[in-house]
Amino acid sequence: MGPPCVLRVSSTPITCGVGHEWCEGEAAIQLTKAPIVGRDEWLADIAVTLTEVAQGKGGCVVVEGLAGVGKSRLLAAAAEQAVAKGMVVAEARHTELDRIAPLGALLRALRATVPQVLDADAVEALSDLRGSRFYQLDRLGELIEEFAGRQSLLVLLDDAQWADELTALALRTLVPALRSSGVLWLIARRPQPAGSHAGEAVDWLVSEGARRLTLGPLPPAEVRRLCSLVLDAEPDPEVLLLAERGGGNPFLVEQLLITMVEDGRIAVRDGKATVIEGELPSTFVSAVDHRLRDLTPSARRLLDVASVLGRSFSLHEAAGLAGIPTARMLTAVDETTRAGILVNSGAELAFAHDLLREAVYQSLSGAVRRALHREATTVLRYEGRPVVEVVEHMIRSARKGDRPAIDTMREAAADIALRTPATAAELLVNALDLMDPADADRPALLAEVVRLLAAAGRLVQARELADSALRQGLDVESEAAILVGLAEALKHAGEDSAVVESTTAALARTGVPAAARAQLLAVRSHALLYVDDLAGADEAGAEAVRVGTEADEPAAVVFGAVARSVVARSSGYLDRSVELARDATELAETSGGEARWRHPALWLGRALVCADRLQEAEAIYERGRREAERAGTVWSQPLWHFYRAELLLASGRLDDAKAEAEAGLLVTERTSARATAVGLYAILAEVALHRDELPEAVEHVERAKALLAAGVGAMPEDLDWAVALVHHTRGDPDAAIEVLRGDYEALPGRFVLFVHHPTAAPWMVRLAQESGHHDWAREAVRAMDLLARNNPAVASLVGAAAQAEGLLRDDPALLRSAVEVQRSGPRPLGLASAMEDLAAAEHAAGRRPSAVSLLDEALDVYARCGAVRDHARVLKALRSLGVRRRTQAAPTPARTGWASLTEAEMRVARLVAQGLSNRAAAERLFLSPHTVDTHLRHAFAKLGVSSRVELTRRVMEHERQ
Repeated sequence: MGPPCVLRVSSTPITCGVGHEWCEGEAAIQLTKAPIVGRDEWLADIAVTLTEVAQGKGGCVVVEGLAGVGKSRLLAAAAEQAVAKGMVVAEARHTELDRIAPLGALLRALRATVPQVLDADAVEALSDLRGSRFYQLDRLGELIEEFAGRQSLLVLLDDAQWADELTALALRTLVPALRSSGVLWLIARRPQPAGSHAGEAVDWLVSEGARRLTLGPLPPAEVRRLCSLVLDAEPDPEVLLLAERGGGNPFLVEQLLITMVEDGRIAVRDGKATVIEGELPSTFVSAVDHRLRDLTPSARRLLDVASVLGRSFSLHEAAGLAGIPTARMLTAVDETTRAGILVNSGAELAFAHDLLREAVYQSLSGAVRRALHREATTVLRYEGRPVVEVVEHMIRSARKGDRPAIDTMREAAADIALRTPATAAELLVNALDLMDPADADRPALLAEVVRLLAAAGRLVQARELADSALRQGLDVESEAAILVGLAEALKHAGEDSAVVESTTAALARTGVPAAARAQLLAVRSHALLYVDDLAGADEAGAEAVRVGTEADEPAAVVFGAVARSVVARSSGYLDRSVELARDATELAETSGGEARWRHPALWLGRALVCADRLQEAEAIYERGRREAERAGTVWSQPLWHFYRAELLLASGRLDDAKAEAEAGLLVTERTSARATAVGLYAILAEVALHRDELPEAVEHVERAKALLAAGVGAMPEDLDWAVALVHHTRGDPDAAIEVLRGDYEALPGRFVLFVHHPTAAPWMVRLAQESGHHDWAREAVRAMDLLARNNPAVASLVGAAAQAEGLLRDDPALLRSAVEVQRSGPRPLGLASAMEDLAAAEHAAGRRPSAVSLLDEALDVYARCGAVRDHARVLKALRSLGVRRRTQAAPTPARTGWASLTEAEMRVARLVAQGLSNRAAAERLFLSPHTVDTHLRHAFAKLGVSSRVELTRRVMEHERQ
């Protein structure tokens, strides 16, 4: 037997940030090149997924496990496989500093690919959209989608537990949006406490179908194999006993082995590795200490400052923080890279593994850490690092009353507030903690924190902080600023009762500045609309207009005026409603600024829809939506979808109405602007009933009820109509009439239901008569007659009034008048309903040919609209008259295949097959990209495809037929 061989650790040539190169010569163990052990199953799994992505199908895989368990190496192996398949790889590794750097790591990764996913122009274009994080993410998604149309892409996000708030939102947005493109997201994370932005986003992805790979400890057999590979020898029982201290964690096992190798405590003789007697490290930290104890002071100093920097770093930065000339650091770099602690990552250095950095960092005393973090703020500012990176060091080193730190935190918060309001709020909370209670700037800072917390959806925390601030006896102006911000955020979240409560308290305070008073009144007027107080809403709106005009606060004037437009509409005065909304729109356009971003065109369009001016309303919605996108007013996005879905339903375009409402709900989920969610679900329920999809209608109604129970506001009529229709369809007219009790009793002073659903009046007359509530039937007729006389140019209202009275009086002449009036209007479902009632009257009068003719025409209308249930009802009536026409078969829509696609879905499919992105297709079709995405998802499901590549192939095959 020969003498024992003591293994040594060395490295391949490494170039530091200033160009110095060194090399040990022989290479025994390279930590970053160590083999992947015990993960064969996961590698094979990822290989299959990569093959699918290379063929144009998107996906998401989440790799979870403790630090050191092999996540990063699995990602590296996946990257090698992807490159071999011709894919482009974007690699992002997050650090703790990224928590306040919106989208930084992801954008750097996408720009560093070859070829670039994002070039300089694209990055600049994204920077121009920083004012709206949602539009910025939409544009980023389009750019990735366009790239993936040319070459498949693998996006690796390592250490995602430290991803920032905007990156977390990007995952929620982009992963599902790109599932039909050749993009695979491979996300690695450690376990983390509940409540983090990244943690919630990744959990949501898993709940939505992302694959989860959980890497646990290696079993004993794999630990043995790892030891053999690392030591290039067969481990004896003592070596394996030592390896057990790594707990099956590959990285920790390697570190323990490497430590013992460096200390000369593992020897190899005849291919057998044995432990030489001596002290053994008991923990990972002690193992690292063993590895570091023989380093020179300058090398140890380099590691100390590197651990504080918390990311990859330049040699110049490390030298500056260490207080050592750069040239004298070269030896320290040489020494630490030879030891396998640091590695070169291009122009910068980094720890070979973050566990090494953490171990070094934990070995520093608290006082040393704080001092180094404080010094880092100066060094990094000098190096030109972003303020959001500098501020992390300030948080860890600042003391009470540290004015520069407070100012820097406020600067950083202002920079990221629009994209990451929750993170900005956290920064300002830190600033508040440092600020002296008597500081004159404290009230304004409190108001900003409350506004940001509310904007981020953290309403409980915002309320608690606001209440605490108000108890401190702030000046009136600061109090008003806090209350306005909180009230607006609560309104966008649909918390109308809370808005009424908070504005009542705010307006009761003396000395509230006029501008703030006008804003509070305007927000209050809209909240009162949804708590069934039209008179109060009109009064508050009028006062907002008066006070806002005097205070030169046009935004409050505009918002108050459109609230009054809603009151006029709800009270049955549609001309007045249009006039108020149009005046508000004109004022917003001439005033610009915040007044313009109140988007009064939303309410003008809705008033026009109620007045049967559907084409004019659709044009206004299209212009307004585009303007809102440019402005970045996120709160308005669900409203554009809601009102357009309502218009499409009125037009009898059921499929398009469904897609628009679904798109609106997706936007609502992304933005947390839930004020329209109840109405969107109600539209979906009504569409589902027309399409004979009762279970879906019930589900939509239940979801809407859950939102109401959670405090989301809505007008009673927003849901009553849909719920009553569901009950009636299920064969329970008593439940239906009970739901509408309040609506009957509100007549004739409140016309919300009849204005938005003209066909509700004759239906409610019929329901009341069948249920024996003849007084209610008469009241509904009287109310509808009044509404029609107030709006004689609105065909749907005049026709519905004649139909309702004709049913009450059993008068064919009135029913005939209703049909003729509805023919001149734009609502086909209302016309078909009137035809059904007239046909019944004609049949009762013995005029069978007329009845058959009317039913035939109604049948055609329902068929064109896709109203399956209504079509079946008319078909049944025809059969009762002895009509047996084969062409009158119920238009049961196909569920799959080309025949199942709607016209809109077909148009979208063809444009996507031509290579257009969702945005480009939306521009071509004058739709929202979210609506296009909804149509595309429906087309995928119906055709049984999962990628744009497959869709393109299917479209081409279909077009050749």
